Amino acid sequence: MTKILISLFAMGTLALSIHAYDQNDRQKDMQVMEASMSQIQKGILYNNKKIALQGIDNLKAASQNVEISPKAEMDYAPAFAKSQNKNILTYADKIKVAIEAGKKHNAADNYKKVLNQCISCHNKIRKWNK
Repeated sequence: MTKILISLFAMGTLALSIHAYDQNDRQKDMQVMEASMSQIQKGILYNNKKIALQGIDNLKAASQNVEISPKAEMDYAPAFAKSQNKNILTYADKIKVAIEAGKKHNAADNYKKVLNQCISCHNKIRKWNK
């Protein structure tokens, strides 16, 4: 019985690892991140901690999934995206602390920092024109 459970678990893990993170997954996660940012902003503007905190949780969950596949061996995109993701998570935590403390201006400042990380990543990786 134990061998069957272990083999089922191993097969399940293998099946999940076969499904690579692709462009569709990335787009869905980016849409969730965009919606989460809107939710955080709405929570700050309407002084609704519940909405803002839910947006932060959604943002953190989606941003942890995002992967950028390298186009070449020396491509900086994955490392840059990982760095931006780390910053987004850090600033999201700061928004949460500020909201819980009732400091709307501090929360808004950190919201702006998250948004700047998003824009910076999109400028470099998506090659948006300035």
